[in-house]
Amino acid sequence: MIEAKQFNGYTLVSGEDWQIPTAHEILLVRGLIPLTDIQLANRLDVDERTIRKWKTGQTRMVFTTWCCLCWLAGLGMPLDNHLSG
Repeated sequence: MIEAKQFNGYTLVSGEDWQIPTAHEILLVRGLIPLTDIQLANRLDVDERTIRKWKTGQTRMVFTTWCCLCWLAGLGMPLDNHLSG
């Protein structure tokens, strides 16, 4: 996804280099998670409306929630990633 320029790799790093994921990036990662929105909301301890708002860009996602979403999608944990160079 990163090589195809569909995804910003800076959403997968921790610290000052981290960039807030866009609604498009949230949708891409969300599509990798085999849970319904209700199941995902329960797993993340948020309201289902919050899931919808993230997917449409109406609500900003915080770093810790993004880490959980990436982990559930099989992308690893952004807390473990650093950019080199």
